[in-house]
Amino acid sequence: MKKEKLLVPFIAASVLVGASVTTPVFSHSAYAASSVSIYQKDVNSLADYYAPFYKTVEKKLKEIEGIKDDEKALAAYDQLADQIDQFLTKTDKNHAMNHLNSEADQLQGYLYDSLIALYNYIVDLEDYAYGDVSDAEFNKISANFEKEINAYNTQFQQKAKSYKTKRKVTFNANMSYLLDEDIQPSPTAPSTPADSTYTVKKGDTLTAVAKKYGMTVAELKKLNNLKTDALKVGQVLKVKSASTSSPTPAPQTSVSVKQQQIVSYAKTLIGKPYKYGGTTPKGFDVSGYTQYVYKNAGSNISIPRTVADQYKSGTDVKQNSLQAGDLVFFKNGKSVSVVGIYLDKQEFIYVSSKGVKTQSLSTAYWKNSYAGAKRIIK
Repeated sequence: MKKEKLLVPFIAASVLVGASVTTPVFSHSAYAASSVSIYQKDVNSLADYYAPFYKTVEKKLKEIEGIKDDEKALAAYDQLADQIDQFLTKTDKNHAMNHLNSEADQLQGYLYDSLIALYNYIVDLEDYAYGDVSDAEFNKISANFEKEINAYNTQFQQKAKSYKTKRKVTFNANMSYLLDEDIQPSPTAPSTPADSTYTVKKGDTLTAVAKKYGMTVAELKKLNNLKTDALKVGQVLKVKSASTSSPTPAPQTSVSVKQQQIVSYAKTLIGKPYKYGGTTPKGFDVSGYTQYVYKNAGSNISIPRTVADQYKSGTDVKQNSLQAGDLVFFKNGKSVSVVGIYLDKQEFIYVSSKGVKTQSLSTAYWKNSYAGAKRIIK
């Protein structure tokens, strides 16, 4: 798979919003006797054409998120890239799309270019997985991709709003979907760590497993109703999260009004869904959530959009000095990819693949992936 594969469609996309297709191929007079305007027909046609494919992409991305095997995940990404390529090639040949009026044409351009961006991002992701792209390069690529997708989404939203007002059209279900949904992939989308169970591996002993999770052998046996010390490979044990070595945060003697506002507002959003590229209560991604909370908690604090940029903001904070409202960051591999808001008593709030929820820094998963913290409110 090569990036050059889509250079021609990409050039075509730049023409889509140009003068060469601003005049419809058909005559407007054909609609003179119709109660439905050309503008209504065009926006319906656009939405009905793109929405089904966007839904396919979103479904595929959610499937990939659940794949544990790296090779299988990469194969699935490659399949998705091929689907995008085929769709864009079909779109270039689809004369019906070229019949759109100039304003609807521009709307199509944003949707089309978003798919181009996604395709190229998947190519870069595969190169990174195979070691052809460094951590630093991929972090930059990911940040640029987020900015690019967010820009297309903003432009699409603004143009659609203008189109609706100016042409007095209504949006059907597919158009509403395109306006409310994003297709940003999240190969590092956080999921709830399965640290409440442990699968026995070759060489494991009760003593070793108990020590790993800060338990005594007696506690481990009681929790699993074990009568002997014998373990079998593949056996699933219930465990408790290790917490004995977790740094204890200093007592928070003075929490500012702004800190209280951040924490209180963050909690009101518990249960809101996770969505690729989401920045509203209709659905959040990890950095979209933190940005939204800071902006709307009454403190009106502006922080960057991406995890990488948020990690560069504020002042470094040691884990034993965390205060309510601090941003806490975690690594997935070598890259910082998850951000949450510290609450109190080792608890923080973030967006998992199942939505906004709280977690404890003392769990094995979060202890091992902890990358640092930043204080935005001083």
